[in-house]
Amino acid sequence: MGGAVVVDDGSATPVEGAAARHFSPRGPAAARNAGVRSVTTDLVAFLDADVVPRPGWLEPLLTHFEDPEVAAVAPRVRSRPGGSALERYERVRSPLDMGPVPAEVRPGGRVGHLPTAALLVRASVLRELGGFDERLRFGEDVDLVWRLVAGGHRVRYEPAGEVWHRPRSDWPALLRQRFGYGTSAAPLALRHGTAVAPARLSPWSAASWAAALAGRPGIALAVAAATAARLPHKLAPAGVPGPVSLGLALSGHVGAGRMLGEATLRTWWPAAVPLLAASRPGRTVLALAAFSRLHGRPRDVGPVRWSAAVLADDRPYGAGVWWGALRNRTARPLLPRITDRPDR
Repeated sequence: MGGAVVVDDGSATPVEGAAARHFSPRGPAAARNAGVRSVTTDLVAFLDADVVPRPGWLEPLLTHFEDPEVAAVAPRVRSRPGGSALERYERVRSPLDMGPVPAEVRPGGRVGHLPTAALLVRASVLRELGGFDERLRFGEDVDLVWRLVAGGHRVRYEPAGEVWHRPRSDWPALLRQRFGYGTSAAPLALRHGTAVAPARLSPWSAASWAAALAGRPGIALAVAAATAARLPHKLAPAGVPGPVSLGLALSGHVGAGRMLGEATLRTWWPAAVPLLAASRPGRTVLALAAFSRLHGRPRDVGPVRWSAAVLADDRPYGAGVWWGALRNRTARPLLPRITDRPDR
């Protein structure tokens, strides 16, 4: 069956012309699996009901399938332009927007997952995997992409193709969505281990930032400097100039700090914020973490309003992570990954 396949996932008013209809909502995974069962083409494109394809969105994705190892490609999912504060915020910080740069998708990579709000997949590979996991109400798209990669398939992100996504109607709806996203971390951690880690850093970066948090800035700087000095010797056989190696090492420590700051205010906040607020070094860490969250702020939005919006966004996500961890009796989605081996 070619053309569009519409699946009605338990709508109060039945959708006319739907190829499949659920009597009650069963979630996006079940709806997509129902749609795949009606497809006989080699490729299937998933588009959520709140997504509008832009002209020419499909062609850049199709070229990737000339490589037989490619199983899935996603376009850029941008929030629909609008004048409200919520629409402007989502235009910059939508969790569905993976940015303007193409990437190979893999856990721990620059683009570590893809949303299936818009996704082009080889139907045969999808069926071999058993489709989407219908036990997951949230995170079913992340799970699918990681299973594809684990199965030896290639997954790519191609922002030359673009679709627009309609954001939630108001802030309470957006915050409920973020809470739901957070609850998926525990089930994903049980399936995929450290791929869900809220922060990834080397043992030396962890030691340096731990010393800083303990109020020992001298030790923190000494550890950072010592490890930065070692990297030029390690990279010299590869022909990397010493100043470049030193810059990489220092930027690695800074990047680790930014990642820890984000995790502190986003994933760990229910425990981290009260603990840090009780000491002067901790309050300094919180201030630096909040400052780092100003990244991406539009020029016409003041820093106070922007920080309030970002923190309001972070809170329900982190609460969802903790709720999911308690519900699934696992601490895995809360644990950082400490390793000096890069993700491959």
